[in-house]
Amino acid sequence: MDRQNPENTETLAENLRTWADGDSLDMAAVELLITHGEWLTRPDFQRNLEPYFDANGRPATAIYWQKVSGALNRGSLPASSSAATVLRIALSLTNSLPVDLSDVVGLDAANTAAVLRALAVATQHTDRITVTLAPRQLPGWLKEGS
Repeated sequence: MDRQNPENTETLAENLRTWADGDSLDMAAVELLITHGEWLTRPDFQRNLEPYFDANGRPATAIYWQKVSGALNRGSLPASSSAATVLRIALSLTNSLPVDLSDVVGLDAANTAAVLRALAVATQHTDRITVTLAPRQLPGWLKEGS
């Protein structure tokens, strides 16, 4: 599978969504990986994917979560700490790997928001949930000139 160019990455994302449709945990994990962006472009990750056609003849691509989990644990999927954490959280959503929530603390704002959105998808909320990450505000008594 060669999905290095954006058009092919978009096709892969759509095929993963087709596969995950109807399973909130797979949908949450897939959306997290799509939002993160790195994993879909990596050949070592793509080896754990299986393209096929669903019952309606639509192209779909399955993720073999257990294979991904095994590859990550063996060190066959080297990654930055944030990319590895995002993948671990996706695996945790699919019951393939427990995750230590303290690992989430090290994520940047964009990845933190992506994880929170994935959790909302996993819980099957039908209401729109908006995540806003804003800088902390000091209490008035700590601000200069107060």
